[in-house]
Amino acid sequence: MADGDDFQLFIDLDHAEREARRVAGLLRSLQKRHDLSRFEFTKLVRVQPAGATHSHPILTLGTRFAETEDFLLSTYLHEQMHWYLWRLGGPDHDPVAPFFDELVRRYPKAPTRLPEGARSYEQTYLHLVVCWLEIAAATELIGRERASGIVHAPWGYRWVYRTVLDDWDEIGALLEAHAILPMRTPEELDREDRQRKRTPVNGERKRKTPAKPPPRSRTSPRKARGRDGRSGG
Repeated sequence: MADGDDFQLFIDLDHAEREARRVAGLLRSLQKRHDLSRFEFTKLVRVQPAGATHSHPILTLGTRFAETEDFLLSTYLHEQMHWYLWRLGGPDHDPVAPFFDELVRRYPKAPTRLPEGARSYEQTYLHLVVCWLEIAAATELIGRERASGIVHAPWGYRWVYRTVLDDWDEIGALLEAHAILPMRTPEELDREDRQRKRTPVNGERKRKTPAKPPPRSRTSPRKARGRDGRSGG
């Protein structure tokens, strides 16, 4: 047995850095090959090797769910759809809240734990919306067959994805009825934001307040959770 004084311990981060650079390179390649700009509702993105993939407060990509460009594209769009709903509602309004109960009525026995559902009751129903939007965006970019094939991979949200694909038209009609569809571009949301700021509330002049960074989670029936919920991350 070696003497304790001879023990040597090294921390090697080379593999983690290579993985992070690989994911960053894949994302850059996707941006060059596809017009992702109309689905990029936040431009602040970081890659965190071995970390959890999530949308807020900074869109963070781990190195899981990035084995191929298609997997990374689906993951990236998933997190951007969380940001779409965030921006669509603004800091004080959850755009899913007006029809959350309708989703519960339609799917009263939805699983609310991984791997079939999401991490909680609220997250499962929220992800019926997020995953629908994700597949719609991916379909525009790589076609329905490839977009659907990605979501059949053995991750979490299994029931959510099956339900979205099975009830595609019905869920789409619900999103359209509540003005989530047609999906706005980031530029259109910017114009809506400017319009809201110019429009007086109840005929009164709006009080100017200093801008604040978005909170970590909006007060609402759900919190923005990331793609990592697919596999229990």
